[in-house]
Amino acid sequence: MRVFPSVIVAGALLLGLVSAAAAPARAQEPDVLAAGVSLKVRNEKAPPGGMAQMKVYITEPKPISTGKGRGSFSALASLDGIALMSPANDAYGVAVVAGTRFSIAVASPSATFGLDPDYPVLTIAGRVPADAPFGATYPIRLDAASLEFRDPDGAPYPVESKRGTLSVAAGVSIHDVRPGSADLPAGSVVTIIGSGFEPDTEIKFDETALAAVHVVDATRIDVVLGAPARMHGMEIRAINPDGSRVTYFSYQRTRRALPSAHPVLAATVPIFPYRLAGAATLDTGGSPVGLALQNLSRLAVPATAELRAADGALLGTVSLRIGANRFVVRESRELFGVAAPPGAVIYVRARHALQVMGVAVEADGTARPILPR
Repeated sequence: MRVFPSVIVAGALLLGLVSAAAAPARAQEPDVLAAGVSLKVRNEKAPPGGMAQMKVYITEPKPISTGKGRGSFSALASLDGIALMSPANDAYGVAVVAGTRFSIAVASPSATFGLDPDYPVLTIAGRVPADAPFGATYPIRLDAASLEFRDPDGAPYPVESKRGTLSVAAGVSIHDVRPGSADLPAGSVVTIIGSGFEPDTEIKFDETALAAVHVVDATRIDVVLGAPARMHGMEIRAINPDGSRVTYFSYQRTRRALPSAHPVLAATVPIFPYRLAGAATLDTGGSPVGLALQNLSRLAVPATAELRAADGALLGTVSLRIGANRFVVRESRELFGVAAPPGAVIYVRARHALQVMGVAVEADGTARPILPR
């Protein structure tokens, strides 16, 4: 079984094609693309009211250390989840979501983000409008001019992107998987939530053996694992007898708690690899900064955060209780009563393992991840 980290958002994605303006440029295009990043969005089908998980692939492996871009999913009723994948399980991301528009920034310290063409680097899940007509197609674009990917040395790649479409069609749809990211032993039960399930719907979990599949009703299937499995990044397929099918990459879909008063951080969704820690350290860098914590467990987790100056002086401390299956993003002033000065460090300690990252707010209203150490 192949294991990758996923991130959380919903939707349909269409990347604009990079066009060549003149014949000489076209003649050199193969060399340019060989050195650059070529993205492809897979075509997807989903029924009205169903969930569509659009998948962005890199067609030729390239090591990517950082990336960013903007997009709009205006054809969807909502954006429900975003996930990232990298072979080293170290791709951290931050999405700032406004309705069905978003910006995203990604960091992979090992630069393995983009090295596996068989798995999507990004998945975006969103709700198809309940009144969407059958047969309709929705090309939803990522702003091609905003795309930026850098190699391990920080040099930018040329970028080509190929379109994908979302078609509204009758059939099966996977909306969510619970638990979505846990490491599970054989015999564990995984619940698939969706629509269009039938008594004979076939379920496949990548290369993982399944002991039993129980179709509860048209919206729920319970699966008993026949072998241990990491659910984070698991490729799940549902196939109906009429041939309709859907592929979904699993991740834990959490909900926001303790909304921030900061306008950017209030719209920020942190995207974590599947890494848990009881303690973490964040270098703030001196820019407006937020702290993001996520709890994947079924119980609330108490945590303590300290803000210390570069010389080690304590500037503030706060105790938090992160609810089950919740995430929190808050600015340093909200947590500690003071802004993080240049060189400041945030220390996080939790009674049980959490996911932790910092969020740096940029002047243009976007944000980027600050990786824990």
